Amino acid sequence: MNLTEGLRVIDITNNYAGPGAAALLAHYGAEVIHVEKPVLGDDGRHYPPIINGESMCFVRTNQGKKSIVLDMKDPRGKKIILDMIKESDILIESNRPGVMKRLGLDYESVKGYNPQLIYCSVSAFGQTGPYSRRPGYDVIAQAYSGIMYKTGTPEGGPTKIGIVLGDSFGTLNAFAQIMSALYYRERTGEGQFIDVSLARGLMSISANFDFEQTGVMQTRVGNHDRGLCPYGVFLGHNDESIIIGAVNTATWVNLCRAMGREELAYDPDFVTNDKRVANRERVNSIIQDWVLTYEHMSDAEAVLMEKGVPCSLIYNDRMLLEDEHAKACGWITEMPLAEPKNSQAHYHIVAGGFGLSKCQPVYKKAPLMGENNHEILGRFGFSPEEIDHMEEEWAEKAGIKP
Repeated sequence: MNLTEGLRVIDITNNYAGPGAAALLAHYGAEVIHVEKPVLGDDGRHYPPIINGESMCFVRTNQGKKSIVLDMKDPRGKKIILDMIKESDILIESNRPGVMKRLGLDYESVKGYNPQLIYCSVSAFGQTGPYSRRPGYDVIAQAYSGIMYKTGTPEGGPTKIGIVLGDSFGTLNAFAQIMSALYYRERTGEGQFIDVSLARGLMSISANFDFEQTGVMQTRVGNHDRGLCPYGVFLGHNDESIIIGAVNTATWVNLCRAMGREELAYDPDFVTNDKRVANRERVNSIIQDWVLTYEHMSDAEAVLMEKGVPCSLIYNDRMLLEDEHAKACGWITEMPLAEPKNSQAHYHIVAGGFGLSKCQPVYKKAPLMGENNHEILGRFGFSPEEIDHMEEEWAEKAGIKP
């Protein structure tokens, strides 16, 4: 039996974090029903890159789901959600706080229909507090959390992380809390409410209040560490770079041997990490000059690895896709694309971040919008004709031609 096999999930989410958490549940066997707006669907369907009419952002975060189209403002749409809640295990929503309450579909309004329901709300600033109603995306969470303030060079301004880190962490955070709530329900029989905030998630990994004791605020230090040396990025030729981390005595000695500069290992200015930090510019300059003696960083990496120095080339996506370790470990897999929109049958994704020995993910295509309307709504007594008629009504009500 797979990890979430037999579970039924209602997914009323948009964008990235909420859909991503629901997709993880789908990977491990849950039936995930993605509820989308009439005509326009999930906002993520319109995010670039668009390949042959299909958003790659959407397909990455909606793999293995079923899609239905509902107008939840319509009494019929609301009743369908309530009927689904009665027979579901989990509901995930990522509307702006207050929206589900106005619809009468917030946790307090629906928990009586199913006391075992696990209800997870994903938002930028959480469901309570003075900022809860603020609109927000990943970059807003990065700004609030303090992570941007610490990222960049001393002479430059704050720099956003190069990926949607708040959403990505929010995905894992929501999934972890849902799985914890399932374990709690297994022991007590009770469901519960989960409040996932992108800003809080990033705060948990970036905020540091040591300044209360030290009197020193953490600021931007660029590509080298503020308290460890050498520990950072060294630039090579051909837009190649390498990370080197040699912070204890043994690895520092090994680095000096790799550079052919063993006399530096016990130099009074460099002998301990504290000394190297105090003389960071000299240390980094010596290493940088040595790195530039190699035309390719892979050659420098080979020398460092032979001497036992922690290091890594700085990989781009193409390098990862072709990397022997990622291939050997099964970290990259193929995903089918939706048909018939795409001429390309598959694309590559990272095969999740979990290494469970008895529970393996199964990757299925993302659904076309409303693909499963007849299947799902038919469970609740609607005929195909009634379903089609409702869809037409909702499209006209929105002022958009289907």
